[in-house]
Amino acid sequence: MSAVASVDEFVAALEPEQRAQVLELRRVILALPVELGEHIKWNSPSYVHGGVDRLTMNVRNREGALQLILHFGAGRPEVKGAPPVLTDATGLVRWLSDIRGVVTVPPGSAVRELEPALTSVLTSWLQIG
Repeated sequence: MSAVASVDEFVAALEPEQRAQVLELRRVILALPVELGEHIKWNSPSYVHGGVDRLTMNVRNREGALQLILHFGAGRPEVKGAPPVLTDATGLVRWLSDIRGVVTVPPGSAVRELEPALTSVLTSWLQIG
């Protein structure tokens, strides 16, 4: 997929099954009880909270799955192997470092099945400064 200018353009270029997953995840993210900005960064939909990119979708990975990266943008140092800054009681997040984790939605899975747990963990994540 070549570079796109908007999230709508990004979504329109996806295959139908992946498009449906991305639209569901986008709906869940935009319904969170926090103020978020949405734009394209790193060639993917990214969501800004408090002036920092905090959530970024990844649709181009080895698993062919939809992933949501939880992070603190590119400016905050991370420590791999350190305990994460958020305790995830839902079990959805696979932590890659103390400040970066990933939620994976396998191909063919419905985001709505994960919605209650996803809403809980994302709301908690975005409250961390």
